[in-house]
Amino acid sequence: MKVLCVTDRADRPETELFIRLASRVERLVVMCNTTGRNYPLLEAAGVQVIPLAVKSRFDRDATRLIREEVERGDYDIVQAFNSRALPCVLRAAKRHRAKLLGYRGVTTGVSYLKPESWHTYLSPRLDGIFCVAEAVRRSLLDVSFLWWRFPAHKAQTVYKGHERAWYDVPAVSPVTFGVPEGAKTLCCLSRNSAKKGVTTLLDAFDRLPSDLDAHLLLVGRIDANEEVRERISRCAHPERVHFAGYRDDAVAIIRGSDVLVSASESGEGLPRVVIEAMCVDTPVVATAAGGTDELVLDGVTGLLVPQRDPDALAAAVTRTLTDEQAAAQRVATARRRIDDVFHADQTVENTLAWYQQLLAR
Repeated sequence: MKVLCVTDRADRPETELFIRLASRVERLVVMCNTTGRNYPLLEAAGVQVIPLAVKSRFDRDATRLIREEVERGDYDIVQAFNSRALPCVLRAAKRHRAKLLGYRGVTTGVSYLKPESWHTYLSPRLDGIFCVAEAVRRSLLDVSFLWWRFPAHKAQTVYKGHERAWYDVPAVSPVTFGVPEGAKTLCCLSRNSAKKGVTTLLDAFDRLPSDLDAHLLLVGRIDANEEVRERISRCAHPERVHFAGYRDDAVAIIRGSDVLVSASESGEGLPRVVIEAMCVDTPVVATAAGGTDELVLDGVTGLLVPQRDPDALAAAVTRTLTDEQAAAQRVATARRRIDDVFHADQTVENTLAWYQQLLAR
């Protein structure tokens, strides 16, 4: 089996998938941006890499380079791992015999009424889509318009695998960001987007018992959001909310916190921040967004609450911080679930099995 993977700056799970697939197939080549943080891992593992920086969905130069490599390598599988690379792959290899595959990490955005969808996930030339969660696969099966229905055989759930050893880093103390020594710290990672539910989280934060001495640490570019800053100014304890800004060591900050809160209100696939918390033994409270409930089994691996429900969110945080024994049990179960269900080796096996099924059709 000859496989060509086209991506940009691959994250660690994606990079490890390429490395482990390379040892299991006849030939694997990765076309990617060599400025990515994890590129040295590909290089160290001896994976064959062709430099490629896809600038847009209609990048002519990238399409030409992909076409040249597809024809030169005569691949069996060509898979695009992001939405910019996918239309380039579909145009570059539309007349080639290879199975052309995509990758989907969110539950929203595909529609028969969106022209861009016809160039990506709804293209008749696309043979399959790697869905990072069952929620993503189901969202594609729900796509319809008049007599059109998304072809069910094209969507395949393959969990994006991790390994706890990747996250074995020393904790960063919340004290670094102004949290008092001994206070309980809620950690929330968010880009500058209302879809991450930070205002709902702040409503929940106001509902926590004052004597709990809980502090909220917001990590990411949400510090630039004026709506969030205005809401903080109206908090019962604004001095207990702290910004860390964008950080490269978010996992270490999560490890140093008492609870990771994911208040997302968007169409998540498998939220990486939740996986990271599970890998570093930090209790999780999360909203039932997208595929989050495939990670957070309520009361088993964490606490799961409805979206946009500050009362439920506050109750779950309070329960986590006040019943440490039960939280520790959930942490231990979450750790085992990462090893058993969301491990990187399992992703390789599932991906290979899917490739083989596609080629046998």
